[in-house]
Amino acid sequence: MIIGDLRNIALALVLGLVVGATGSGLFVKRYVDNAWTAKVEKQKTEAATQLQAATDRAIKAERAHSTIATELEVQNEIGKQKLDDAYRDNRALSTQLGGLRDPGRRPSGSCPAGATTGTAQQPAGETTGTALSAEASDFLLDFAKQADDAAQYANTCYDWLQRLKGLKHVE
Repeated sequence: MIIGDLRNIALALVLGLVVGATGSGLFVKRYVDNAWTAKVEKQKTEAATQLQAATDRAIKAERAHSTIATELEVQNEIGKQKLDDAYRDNRALSTQLGGLRDPGRRPSGSCPAGATTGTAQQPAGETTGTALSAEASDFLLDFAKQADDAAQYANTCYDWLQRLKGLKHVE
């Protein structure tokens, strides 16, 4: 009977160890799972906070850029209107005064050599130079308007960049 008792004791011991090991294994597994779940949740919370902060900064920057763009578009339109008004005034003055003149050009005659330079032969009250053709006047006025438009656009771009640089230092 002692052998039977020893067998039962050994069986109870093995069964106790198996049940204890299984129970403690499950407990450890739950503890580790809970610990990792808590760490992952903490990381998710931190990531969500950082994402929200970055989103808020992006929205703030986008609004600032939009405000600058609107202001510059208005300024650009005002500048375009001023240039268009000046262009119309210049064209009207050119038409009224008989076209544009070349102040460096002297009236040429049929005599190729021996012409004197200077203004001694010019009657009083006459403007210097000779009138350009209507086509040349139109070309120069249009070319000047295109150059002014390009300069206006370049100034607007420059202002845009300077304001964006200013925003980077503020944010």
